Order: sequence, then C-alpha cells, then structure tokens
Amino acid sequence: MLNAFKLIWNFSSKRKKEYRNAIIFSFLEGLFLMAKMFAVIIAIYALFGRYPLSNAVIAVFALAVLYIVGVFIFSYKMQLTSMSAGFGMVGDKRFEFGEILKNAYLGFFDNFSVGRINSVLTTTLSEIETSAPSALIRVVGGVLGTVSLMIGLFFYEWRIALISLLGMAAYLLVVNWQIRVSRRDAPKRSEAQSKLSAAALLFLQGIKVTKAFSFKNGDRRLKDAIQGSCNENIALSSGSIPSQIAAGVVLSIFETAIIFTSVFGYTEFDIYSVEKCLVLIILSFMAFSSMNQAGSVLSMIGILDSALKETYSLTQMEQIQVASPEQHIASDEIIFEDVSFSYGDNEVLSHIDTAIKAGSFTAIIGPSGSGKTTLCQLIPRFFDVNKGRILIGGADIRHVPTEELMSKISVVFQKVYLFEDTILNNIRFGKPTATLEEVRAAAKAARCDDFIMALPEGYDTLVQEGGNNLSGGEKQRISIARAILKDAPIIILDETTSALDTENEHEVLAAIEELTENKTVIMIAHRLSTVAGADKIYVICDGQIAESGTSRDLLAQDGIFNRMWQNYQTSVQWKVAKEV
Repeated sequence: MLNAFKLIWNFSSKRKKEYRNAIIFSFLEGLFLMAKMFAVIIAIYALFGRYPLSNAVIAVFALAVLYIVGVFIFSYKMQLTSMSAGFGMVGDKRFEFGEILKNAYLGFFDNFSVGRINSVLTTTLSEIETSAPSALIRVVGGVLGTVSLMIGLFFYEWRIALISLLGMAAYLLVVNWQIRVSRRDAPKRSEAQSKLSAAALLFLQGIKVTKAFSFKNGDRRLKDAIQGSCNENIALSSGSIPSQIAAGVVLSIFETAIIFTSVFGYTEFDIYSVEKCLVLIILSFMAFSSMNQAGSVLSMIGILDSALKETYSLTQMEQIQVASPEQHIASDEIIFEDVSFSYGDNEVLSHIDTAIKAGSFTAIIGPSGSGKTTLCQLIPRFFDVNKGRILIGGADIRHVPTEELMSKISVVFQKVYLFEDTILNNIRFGKPTATLEEVRAAAKAARCDDFIMALPEGYDTLVQEGGNNLSGGEKQRISIARAILKDAPIIILDETTSALDTENEHEVLAAIEELTENKTVIMIAHRLSTVAGADKIYVICDGQIAESGTSRDLLAQDGIFNRMWQNYQTSVQWKVAKEV
C-alpha cells in the first residue's frame, strides 16, 4: 500500500504542494469528529445529572455548530484542492507525454501500439485523474483522523482505544490483501482495455473495407476485444469482492467488541458507570467512521498501481539524444558513410556509401521492401543507424540539435495526414508565425489556392480528421504548400504521386517543381517518368545500392533499372481490349 502511495506522490510532480494542503484539510476535517465526540459525552452526562442541563445545551449546540462549520469548510477546501491537484497533475502529464512522443524514434510506435498509447492517454490517465486524489487524500486523511480520535479515546478510556487500535491494524491487513488481489488482476484489465482501444481504432479506420467486403464478420476483432474487456472487469471485481466484504466484517467485529467491552465493563466488572457505558457504545459507531470512508477508496489502489505503472512504461520509450560534442550543419550536402540499419534482427540496409550533392535532384527507386523509405527516414533521424554515420554539411546528424536538423529538412509523405483544424492552420504548421499572405503565396505555388478559395469558408474551412473531406490530390497539395512555407533547403519526397490520378498527378508535379526549386531533393519514386530527369538515380535492392547514375547511364546497362523501365513502358501502353 505504501508503495502505491509513493507512486501517486511521485506522479504528482509539481502538484505535491496542493496534495499536501488537501491532506492537511482532510486531517483537520477529521479532527472535528472530536467536537462531535465531546458533544455526545456532554449530552449523556447531562442526562444522568452529572452536568448542568442548561450548560450542556449550550455546550452541545456550540460543539454541533463547530462540527458542522468545520467539516463543511475543510471538506470543501479538501475536495476543491484535491480536484484541482488531480486535474492539474494529469494535465501536466499529458503535456509531458506529448513532448516525449514528439521526441521518440518512429520505431517505438511499431512496438508500442497506437491503441495502447491511446488507452494510456485517455482511459488510464482519466482513472488516475479521478481516483488518485481521493485515494491519497481520503486514506491518509482518514488514517490521521482515526489516529487523532484514538488519541482522544486513550485519554477517556484506554481499553476501548486499544481495541480501536487493534481494529485499525486488522482492517489495514485486510485492505492490504485487497490491494494485492487488485494489483494481480488490474494489469490484465489494462491489457484488455488497450486491446479494446486498438480494435475500436482499427474497426473505424477500416469501416469502408468492412462495408465493402465483410460486413458480417468485419467487427469480430472488436467484439472479441469488448468481450475480453468485459471478462477482465468481471474477474477484477470478483476477485476483490471477498476482501471488500472482509474489510467491512472486520470493522463490524471490532465495533461489536467495543460494545461488549463497554456492557461487560458496566454489568460484570463495574469499571464503567452507566453514562460512560452509553458514551462508549455510541463511540463504537464513530471510532472507525474515518477509516470506513478511507476504505471506500482503498479498493482503487490496486487499479491505480497498475495504471501508474502503465503510464510509467510510456515514459520509458527511448528518446532521441543529441551526442556530444554538438555539431552544426554548414551546407546541404548529405553523405552516407558505411551505413547499416536493422529492424530488430532484420537487416534492411547494408553498407551504404554515397554522397548527395547540395542542390541536386536524387531519385531512389527499387522493388517494394528494398529499403528505399528506410534510407530516407534515416536522414531526419526518424531512426538512428546501427552502424556507420550520416553527415549533413559535414556534421554527424547524431551531434546536431534536433531543432536545427529538422529546420533543414521538409518531408512530404506518401500518406498525407491533415489535422482536424482549418486549412490555414494546417498549412501554417510549416511556419506557425506565417501571415495569411505568406500562406496564400505558398498555396498558390502548390496549386491549391484555387480549390481552397472555392470552399464555403476558404482558408477557414475546417478539415475533418485526417483530411477526410478532401480528395487525395487536394490533401497532397496542401502538404506540399506546408513544405513550401517551411522553406527548408533539403526536401524528401516519399512516393507523393503513386496513388493519384493523371489530373492530380499533373497538379502535384507542378507543385513539387515549385517546392524543389534551388533545393536538395531526394525523391522515392514509384512512377519512373517522374525521375527521368534526376541528376542521379540510386537503385536499391536487398538493402544495398545495386546501381547508380543518370537515367541514360542506367538504360545503357542491362540491369534492374533497365528492366523496370521496360516494364513501366509496357504498362503505360497497356489497354483493356474490348470485345466486338
């Protein structure tokens, strides 16, 4: 239990002061139970003539008012402070995770599923947001409140205080059992929720395919994930129910023990007066009230423990580090020196040695899975090389500050992603300080100003998530406008026209011409017609540079490029024959 509280405390980070204040407020709220206890003692003693009735009425009324006002004030302050601390703590963590994710290698997202990340950032953090403050504050405050009440009891009747102390110890032992049970089962529940989140995302992303091909069975994975989540939640609840019941039974046993001790102390051993006996019987129902309130949230501790460990695992992803000594880019020349790279045990690139001149147009072609995209992704450090090094302007990119490196490179991906924001802000992503005039100039260069202005709200048109309300060609041109606005000297184009129709390809190629003017350009090409004019073409096969040269040089050889070119020409001339 203490380990779980330590995790919550460490997780709270800069909100520790708020939590400390909330615990103090909770403790002060508990202290006002003393006023309630004194009011009971005075009232009963007055009934038996041991205290003047008129004075008793005033004292009881004053203590009742003190109890009500004190509990209201400190309960309000405690809840408000704890709620603020919880929301603030998780808000801080979400910002922190955003920075961590931005600075992680792309390989992390292959190993750590998007569904799991989504589950941690939404469900898991929401659980922590609502449960952690209550667990920490209610339990610590409840224990402190119970201890303060027991201190008062020791001065009034030490035997009953001793029974209460034993009851608290027994109760905490049962609760510790409860925490162990939930700690054992909670990770399975978290895993099931991650699978459910991943399955839901997959189902929504593939809804078109599901409708087109397998409407009946397309949601089977989602159904299995829902059932799995349901089963794990039931298992967690079933495992914790016995310990929850046992915790309540323990408190009832010791409450009963206080009553029997009070009654027998009066009837059999004559150590209590009748009024003291009645006071102790009533106090038996008050002794564990704070602990009982704390116990209502203790069942969350195991789940919280699992949730905190899950979020902690997200912080352990490998971050891009800038090696010492720091180096700076002096030109746009890119050099690969004996570069090798593997995904796990699968070597994708092997001993790549080449130089890409500043201001040149370089094309990368090759069969699917040959390593073309990986080669280009190594340049902006989406991954780090396993062997060798990559230099830009004489600087090893592992020694270049990330912000400086990324300011030199623009990447236009094959699969364009647009944010759920205005078209203006999507283009402005390339340069957040750009004026509307600068954005429009970039859009005109990218051949997308006309269709944007034709939209009902022009540049203020809201793009649906992923750009689903725009065509593929429109999205591609907006992404090129974004790259033009960034105005980086090195441009990487990843098969930007492979999925476009002829009309859109023409517009996108015109936009690319504007983008790449006076730049160092590296293009991964699928359609060979787009690379015929390249200064140099690299043919990648089985992770190595199999051929290199201009298109004329390569066509003069009986090699891979020549065969690819012949196949391309055949496909261009191919037509579907009509039956007459």
